[in-house]
Amino acid sequence: MNHCLENHRMNLSRIAACALIASVGISTPRVQAQQPLGFAVGESGVSQPIPDNDPSGIARTFQTSGLTVGVPYDLTVRLSVEPTGFGAFNGDYYAYLLHETASGSEFRLAVLMNRVGSSASQPNGYSDSGFQLTFSDSALQDIHQYRVSLGGAPTGLVSGTWQPDGRSMDPSLALDTSPRSAFLAPLGQMDPNGHWTLFVADMEAGGSGKLTGWEVRAVPSATVIPEPSTVWMLGIGSAAAMGCRRRRTA
Repeated sequence: MNHCLENHRMNLSRIAACALIASVGISTPRVQAQQPLGFAVGESGVSQPIPDNDPSGIARTFQTSGLTVGVPYDLTVRLSVEPTGFGAFNGDYYAYLLHETASGSEFRLAVLMNRVGSSASQPNGYSDSGFQLTFSDSALQDIHQYRVSLGGAPTGLVSGTWQPDGRSMDPSLALDTSPRSAFLAPLGQMDPNGHWTLFVADMEAGGSGKLTGWEVRAVPSATVIPEPSTVWMLGIGSAAAMGCRRRRTA
């Protein structure tokens, strides 16, 4: 595990309370999300520089409250980064979404980007600069190999809907062949109340970029797990129906 990710795991309470304060000097916004339509948190028009060659990166945090516990969500994340100056390579970036419950008893993260394009033959990743991406577990292609899917280097900012990178490992070691396990789905199964933090870091020297917008959007999952009381009632109904059939058969 890379030291950047380890530091965030070891200091979650500090991140949740102070990440946005440290990044932009204002208090953490609170969001009263609506049910049953889901919720969305994020910002547009941010224009926050991402420090070059600095694993401490930037963090933006929102707090949600008033959401019903036990409702699974399907999550999508939008992330926009534009080049500044010479422009950092997309292969320089490491980004994740972290969710910590309001009680602080549980946290999970999804790795959105981990040195996209990095491979044994191209360890520095893709040299394109800037992107406007949407991440969804249900997308068809892995963002880590977007040039393969596009048939070559894009013109302009990379865009489209992609699977999160999912490679939860030291960015200096991440390759296209690395295992993928850190997706969005587990965050959607958690208590949605608490802190949602976007983290982005430029892991290599040369060029720079800025965060221009991001959004986490959650909609109730199509597959809803029944409450225990509902399961119990279904069981009673099934048992009664079976008993009725037996009496008729007799």
